[in-house]
Amino acid sequence: MVRFHLSTTATATASPLHSHGVELVAPFPLLSLTPHHRHRHHFQLPFPSLSASTSSPRCSRRKRASCSCKMTDSQGKATQPAGRDVRSGDMIFQPILEKGVFRFDCSADDRAAAFPSVSFVNAKDRETPITNAAEAVPTFIPTYQSGSESQTVQLQLPAGTSFYGSGEVSGQLERTGKRVFTWNTDAWGYGPGTTSLYQSHPWVLAVLPNGEAIGVLADTTKRCEIDLSTESVIKFVAPSFYPIISFGPFPSPAAVLSSLSHAIGTVFMPPKWSLGYHQCRWSYDSDLRVREVAKTFREKGIPCDVIWMDIDYMDGFRCFTFDKACMLRII
Repeated sequence: MVRFHLSTTATATASPLHSHGVELVAPFPLLSLTPHHRHRHHFQLPFPSLSASTSSPRCSRRKRASCSCKMTDSQGKATQPAGRDVRSGDMIFQPILEKGVFRFDCSADDRAAAFPSVSFVNAKDRETPITNAAEAVPTFIPTYQSGSESQTVQLQLPAGTSFYGSGEVSGQLERTGKRVFTWNTDAWGYGPGTTSLYQSHPWVLAVLPNGEAIGVLADTTKRCEIDLSTESVIKFVAPSFYPIISFGPFPSPAAVLSSLSHAIGTVFMPPKWSLGYHQCRWSYDSDLRVREVAKTFREKGIPCDVIWMDIDYMDGFRCFTFDKACMLRII
């Protein structure tokens, strides 16, 4: 998708947020292009994947008993035999970052094996305990079940807890009773039941019955199931090994998000023109049509700062290209 940013002079590339349509009556501006194409980040086969310890693609009947196979279910999740190298119990913890923030791991070895954080602005903050908070104990401690392939974490909260967050997903803002999969994809035509969209955020905001709130982050970039279908329980399932970061309980959801921002950073201040009206559809077939739309907005005095185009502007749907036959006057 490409954004055509409308400016009101022949040299400007950014226009102000208009409160009315008068300023839009001007010659068609220069266009600044920001290419953006939707990518499918993960691909799944419709059948389970199979890996065998033998070098042959098939196991003979004689050797079949010695073949070691790894299967995945229809959702792409790794499955493993029950009771095989499975550990469980309460997670170990240490205070990090600031008061009320804790890191949880299944064991000290798992803590050492976890990948560096890409969630924290400063990855070292996740790895560094707070020395002056050695006596701090979290209000809620997750339990885990972990094997060589998968790690399941559950956090039991008071009855009546409601859940929010879980990233960019469809449906209502309250996520209580839902299951979400952090498996971002090009989800065009999605509906209320779609469990994966364009971004993945393994994060849950829980509002407790007393009005306090706690935030829980599964700090992993791998496919993660967020299961909120059990009463007052947060459940994460993802490949081993990953830590859990909790923020709170704090007096309010706003306090939780403030603490979270100290870990992952804050949203940058958007440019003024980005707050204006954006005209978007799928799609415009030529540069003449784009110019016609822009001209009509100005003639009718309707403020418009941006016109978006979908992938039809491309040459053969190849990123960073333009179809010169129909988009020549925009290049």
